[in-house]
Amino acid sequence: MQPQSDTPARPARPAARGLLIAAGAAGLVLLIGATAGAVVVLGSSSSSSSGTAAVRAVSSPSAVPATASATPSDSPTPAPTPSSTVRGKVKSGGIHTGDLRYFLLEPPADAEVYGDEDGTELTRSDVANDVASVKSALGTYGFKTGVSRTYLTADGDTQITAKLARFSSPANATAYYSRLYFGGTRITLGGSHPAKAYRLSSSSAESTGSVIVVSHQGDVHITLSVTGAKTPGAGQLRRLLDQQYERLATGR
Repeated sequence: MQPQSDTPARPARPAARGLLIAAGAAGLVLLIGATAGAVVVLGSSSSSSSGTAAVRAVSSPSAVPATASATPSDSPTPAPTPSSTVRGKVKSGGIHTGDLRYFLLEPPADAEVYGDEDGTELTRSDVANDVASVKSALGTYGFKTGVSRTYLTADGDTQITAKLARFSSPANATAYYSRLYFGGTRITLGGSHPAKAYRLSSSSAESTGSVIVVSHQGDVHITLSVTGAKTPGAGQLRRLLDQQYERLATGR
């Protein structure tokens, strides 16, 4: 018999997720993504999760992880990667130019980053998981580019993914956010930024659950996902969102 360890299991590395397409009473609603059993749909402003019937579609490998995570209050101060050469600027009205990866939430200096430390660039097909209907919906809102970065905290307890999608205008990013929701338990975050957060059921024996937070700043839509040994509280999620929002608003 192998000796047992008291050390919490590390969150699993990002894996492929199933895709869903749902149709509600208000008309066709399009799936934007799915993680840890969550249903994510894009529908009319009158759509609600209670009036939506989900149908499972063929699973497709996800180009980026859709898990998210929260930073503990005593996490090390984030520090930019010294070798990074990506650059971006924020213009008046919340218009972001340059390399969108520049605006990704910075991981703590001692975190383990999955893949390229600067982040991964995503095409519209990547964000849509190659589902034609979702790709079309992104095009309707003027999707321009997407990026993501996933890291594991130094204690091995929490996996955090920040995903950004830039649209053709702040109005389109706002509209996209307004019509996006997840099937999960809603969490009230408070704070001064627009935000919707959902607690999802865990699909892994290595974690207690996942949380997804969506928001927007200027012409960029924000998705933060958290998976770990402990379910993050609203305060942790709000601090994480504040850091990402500030990065987009100021470039710092």
